[in-house]
Amino acid sequence: MSENILPLLAPKERCTGCGACASGCPKGAIHLLPDREGFLTPAVTDACIQCGHCTHVCPVLRQREKRSAPAAFAAWNPDPEIRMASSAGGVFFLLADYVLETGGVVFGAATDSELRVRHMAAHNAAELKPLLGAKPVQSELGDTFPRIRRYLDAGRRVLFCGTPCQVDGLYHYLGEHPDNLLTADLLCQGVCSPGVWEQLVRSMAYVKRRQPVSVTFFGKLAGEKRQRFRVQFEDNSVFDAPFDKCELGRGHRRGLLFRPACHTCPYTSTDRVGDLSLGVCEGLPKDFYPDEQKNGVSLLLVNSAKGARTLDVLPLKREPLSLESAVAAAPALRESVPAPAERSDFFAAFAQQPFHQVQSRFLAPLAYQARRRGDGLLRFLHKNEKREKRSLWKKR
Repeated sequence: MSENILPLLAPKERCTGCGACASGCPKGAIHLLPDREGFLTPAVTDACIQCGHCTHVCPVLRQREKRSAPAAFAAWNPDPEIRMASSAGGVFFLLADYVLETGGVVFGAATDSELRVRHMAAHNAAELKPLLGAKPVQSELGDTFPRIRRYLDAGRRVLFCGTPCQVDGLYHYLGEHPDNLLTADLLCQGVCSPGVWEQLVRSMAYVKRRQPVSVTFFGKLAGEKRQRFRVQFEDNSVFDAPFDKCELGRGHRRGLLFRPACHTCPYTSTDRVGDLSLGVCEGLPKDFYPDEQKNGVSLLLVNSAKGARTLDVLPLKREPLSLESAVAAAPALRESVPAPAERSDFFAAFAQQPFHQVQSRFLAPLAYQARRRGDGLLRFLHKNEKREKRSLWKKR
């Protein structure tokens, strides 16, 4: 088909990659393909019949109805082992366990055998474990939305947990808010490029000379609040460092690796799309349940009557917060992360240069310091790149 009759889709800089257009296309004429930055974006094929359904279901092109202000809580799972396996207070596990016990299905982000981040379904407790813990890389949804529709049509209860743009995309794809669908949106400030993450995984395998087999993005050590990035390799060796000290973490903390739409995100407010919202509760007073803070506390927003009914049956610990305190505890409720000045340089290099050069220029420790100070450390880092990388990935 000619370009002048392509259907109206969200502009690239605003497209969230939710996939509602691709999932809802009656002819399968839209495919999500990686762009030069490694993000999945819609591409229209010749099978398009100009029905306009993709435009109709695009959440970027349709304004949402505003909701009333949510109720806010600091909440945590009373089981310390579950909390240690979770990024915050382990509330998602209780939600998922409740849905599974009632014969439902849970959809959330997990890593596959190649450490790609994808949405997967859990039908039992064993399948639920990979869904625990937040993933900062944008997940691939694949056929998640059509699968959810089939479960809902069969009368099954479904829990879908994802970024707010993914939750909004699901509702637009379905065209309704089914009674047997429960949603939880994440208090997310941005998602990293899957393409960059794929290259980081390859880099780990090259430096270690072993394949990485599992990753925990926001792990915990007992009694330590600092989140940890942990990778296990096929020889059982482990790389373990604070998240902000690893390459992915440095890029994430600066917003360098985020999707363009994340920098103007329309969901950074208390007007949430999910029945519930989940995130890390930051900046609590030291005397607020100090023992519980050691293992993580979740910020929980209740945004709908369905969410409130669900909360009432969960065996979690909770303390009410004012909405002002919730906003103070979660940057994702206040504002988007601005695009850093070097973002365009980073992705231009990512598209054109060998990835080890991109790592050295933008993601390595000395490169980060050099970009902040504007001195000659970059030249030093290039000269010592191999030694730095081998030192960074030493076996514990």
